[in-house]
Amino acid sequence: MGFILMILSAVIGIFLVIVGFARAKQNTLYKVLLIIGILLILFSIYLALPK
Repeated sequence: MGFILMILSAVIGIFLVIVGFARAKQNTLYKVLLIIGILLILFSIYLALPK
């Protein structure tokens, strides 16, 4: 379950960062998507660390 969650959060985070970065000047919603994407990527990195 943790591995699948890590992969999904990384993929969704990368997608949100790309969309947010490409359209950041259009609306503030895309800036929020950029921040959420970065947080998801950081969360997937945290899940990848050995515990």
